[in-house]
Amino acid sequence: MTTDVTLLMAQLERVVEPCSLSMGSPMSICDMGLVESLRFDRGVVSVVLCLTDPGCINYPKIRRFITDVLMEVPEVESVQVSLSTTQLWTPDRVRSRPAAQPVRFVRTTARVQNPRGEP
Repeated sequence: MTTDVTLLMAQLERVVEPCSLSMGSPMSICDMGLVESLRFDRGVVSVVLCLTDPGCINYPKIRRFITDVLMEVPEVESVQVSLSTTQLWTPDRVRSRPAAQPVRFVRTTARVQNPRGEP
C-alpha cells in the first residue's frame, strides 16, 4: 500500500484546534490553515505548522494529537512536528466550508443584568 499526502492530510483533518474548541466553533488544524507543509519519506512524516501565536501554549497538545492520528497509518514509522520559522499565521489562512458558520476572531464581554433587570 502506498501512503500519499492526501491520506495523511485526511488524518490531520481529525485534529481539532484546541482554541477553536474552547470558543465553541471547533475547526480542524487544516481548516484553520495551521498546516504549512507535510512530507512523507520512507516511513517518516514531517509536519510544519504555522500557529496563530508562535508561543501557543497548546502546541505540545497539538503535536501529540498530530502524532497520534498519523501513527494510525500502517506505513508511518515516525512523526516529526515543527513550527514554521518563516511564516506568520493570518486569518486569511482559514479555509471556509459552505456548510460551516463563519469564524469570528472577536473577543466579547458578557453583560450581566442586575436582579432588578437593569443593564
